[in-house]
Amino acid sequence: MKKMFATVLTTALLLTSAVPAFAQESTQASAPTAASVVNSESISAQSYFFANISWRNVSGASHYEFFVYKNGNLHEWGSQSSTNRDVGMETGSAYRVEIRAVGPNGNQLAWGATNTFLAGPTSIYVSL
Repeated sequence: MKKMFATVLTTALLLTSAVPAFAQESTQASAPTAASVVNSESISAQSYFFANISWRNVSGASHYEFFVYKNGNLHEWGSQSSTNRDVGMETGSAYRVEIRAVGPNGNQLAWGATNTFLAGPTSIYVSL
């Protein structure tokens, strides 16, 4: 019994101390650090915020399409059934928001847009 125990213990020690050949020499490139991807000094909690954009319910609309332009370029767009959306914005950037109410057959029932505005923490209402 002692001999079997010693054999099992010795085998277990040998197996746990063995290092596979592929693990001895690593040639794998290290992953980039976050600092090499994003300059943390250029981001502050105060420069980004979420603004709630809302609009009225349009009778017969199956969904609403939204388009958010930042500094003249399309920044975010999509389609949804609810009449509000939180949009991430950057303080001091110029935004314009367009909303389209779309019927079940794809026809446009109503359309509305904001004037271009400089972003600051706020709620935005788009009149349809």
